[in-house]
Amino acid sequence: MKSNLFAFIFLLSCLPFASWSQIPSDYTIPNVLREAYDRDVKGMAIKRMQAQNSPDNALIEIPAAVQDSILEGMAAIFNLSNELPEADSVFNRYCVHDNFGSPALLGFIVGVDTNSPIAQAWAQGSTLTGNAILDNLLTTYNFTLQNYISFGAGVLYTDQYLNLFALADSITASVPGVSYAEPDYIIGNAGRIDYSTDELGNRLFEFRYEWNDCFDGCDNFYSWFFTVAPDCSVTFTGTDEGGFFGIEDLPAPTDCQLTTGVKELGLFPDFRLFPNPTNNTLHWQAAPEHGFWQIHNAQGQLVQRGQWSSKAVEVAHWPAGLYYLSGYSASGEKVLKKAWVKM
Repeated sequence: MKSNLFAFIFLLSCLPFASWSQIPSDYTIPNVLREAYDRDVKGMAIKRMQAQNSPDNALIEIPAAVQDSILEGMAAIFNLSNELPEADSVFNRYCVHDNFGSPALLGFIVGVDTNSPIAQAWAQGSTLTGNAILDNLLTTYNFTLQNYISFGAGVLYTDQYLNLFALADSITASVPGVSYAEPDYIIGNAGRIDYSTDELGNRLFEFRYEWNDCFDGCDNFYSWFFTVAPDCSVTFTGTDEGGFFGIEDLPAPTDCQLTTGVKELGLFPDFRLFPNPTNNTLHWQAAPEHGFWQIHNAQGQLVQRGQWSSKAVEVAHWPAGLYYLSGYSASGEKVLKKAWVKM
């Protein structure tokens, strides 16, 4: 009996637990990952700086070193998409992004005294206010006035992801007549990526896919956990799931398939989307002569498709947020992919 028990234990020790082993990888950051997750990484960098109470919190421009540390860890996981099914699920099948509560936003709300020159300028539709300090900041970071609310608030947008908390501190501390400044958060986007490190220097990631009733934060979630060691090896450490009304099976994957486009992005190097960000109409130039395009939102859901001959698409009534336009040849082969922002 004892020998059978030892034999059983030995057999268990020889079984392959691939998902729980360290898999060698590398920190090479593919362009498609850098482009598709630019907003995610910038938001995670801001949250990381806040969690560490870093001196970098005072910087309006997000330090590249903080971003690259996060992006390298994500690249180590992403580069295993063909070997590690869980990595494939995160990046290609369920297209998990850090949307809910991300501080990487393009919009900014500034509250002002309704009798101030700033309010008067904004009420007339002018971005520049006559205040040298405020105008210098708005010009430096390419802000434009989108709307002025009569109770004394200007809504401004830029084409850059910045540390808006540092910008808010700078404006409220140095511009008379400004009562508050805060990011213009987008409500209802689901999904998140949590990033941290441990005392051994491991980078820890949770990719959380969320669905059902997403306007309220989503009733259901499914998470994948990864550890990226200092030597760049990756360990998948498990999953978690839950739901406010009970656990449900994962829905059908959205299949954004980022890795399929890595070698194809250079086929149309002059292709351009403009204006980006946009409020009303998204135009393009130097597009393929044949084939079609598709637009997906940040959750990987198909929003609209059409032919290249249209030259533009109307997006005025679309929800604000990050979108991706993918181009396909007449045979259905993906030939380009570009990110753009609806304000």
